[in-house]
Amino acid sequence: MSDGFTIELDDAALQRRLDEAAARLADPSDLLQRIGGTLRSNIEGRFDSKLAPDGTPWLPLAPSTVKRYLKKYDGNIPGSLLERTRHMRDSLQQPLVGTGYVEVGFSEPIAAYHETGTRRGLPRRSLLSDDPIAGTLGAQDRDDVLDEVNAYLQQLL
Repeated sequence: MSDGFTIELDDAALQRRLDEAAARLADPSDLLQRIGGTLRSNIEGRFDSKLAPDGTPWLPLAPSTVKRYLKKYDGNIPGSLLERTRHMRDSLQQPLVGTGYVEVGFSEPIAAYHETGTRRGLPRRSLLSDDPIAGTLGAQDRDDVLDEVNAYLQQLL
């Protein structure tokens, strides 16, 4: 009975391709950049669709907010929710890629309140996560990230 066997390949082109794949896996910054771009695009789309990462619609303005706006703006509510959140939307940052991670988020602090909601009544109108406490992505975001990973791996082979 044999303990095993060894096959040696003397194929420079194959070895070069395997070395390239290993090098790209050692530094997946291009994959992380693609993942960040995909997530950023999904987040941008949520402003248009008014849907949270889990697919549920954002809640409308609270009656107290409508009342406050009507008083503040002489009986008119200025623009749509999308127009009022333009400043926050414009603060969506380009993905930040580091060693082994990618960050996608906002420079506008109010985005945190939209992500989690507040005790004072601002409902959660999530943009980033399915569950901000657990830090989980919505199903579509997970699928899109997996698609990016699979495409990346396909490219390597």
